Order: sequence, then structure tokens, then C-alpha cells
Amino acid sequence: MRRKITIRILNSQFPVEAESPEMERRIREAAEKVDGKYSEYLRMFPGRSPEEILSFVALNSCLEVAELEKNAEDRRREEEALQADLKGYLKDIGKKNGR
Repeated sequence: MRRKITIRILNSQFPVEAESPEMERRIREAAEKVDGKYSEYLRMFPGRSPEEILSFVALNSCLEVAELEKNAEDRRREEEALQADLKGYLKDIGKKNGR
């Protein structure tokens, strides 16, 4: 069930639709992370414009996603290699047992 919610990011409100309570939770957590990262970068880079700070936040988020995607791809490749190994082992066992 879609639900209209309002989130707040950096003192601005945005209407968003959440498809489930779980999605609503994730949206709200993401908004909190944006606020947190913004505050962190604001302390690290005083004097930068809000646009520059938000650019750092976006870059950081994209880097995190890219790292997660790389890790997922690495795990997928490892799984495929393990599946191939297992298939080979089972085939060898079948040959040894005359199957």
C-alpha cells in the first residue's frame, strides 16, 4: 500500500511516496544520513557553500554505492566459482561410485 509521507532534509520538506512501511523506514533513515553527512562535511570544510557541501554528500553516497556494487559482484563471482567447484566434486564422486 502506497503511503504519502513528508521527509525533512536540511530544514526543507519533501513529499515522498513509500510503497511499504519498510520503504518508509529506509527513506527516513536515508534522509537522516544526508543530514548527518551534511553536518559532518560542514565541520570538515567550513566556508564552503551549501551546494558544495551537498556535492560532497552526493559523491560520498555514490562512492558507497559503487563499493557495495563491487562487493556484491565479487561475492557473485565467488559463488559461481564455488558452485562450479561443487559441481565438479559431485561429478568426481559420482564417477568414483560408478554413477
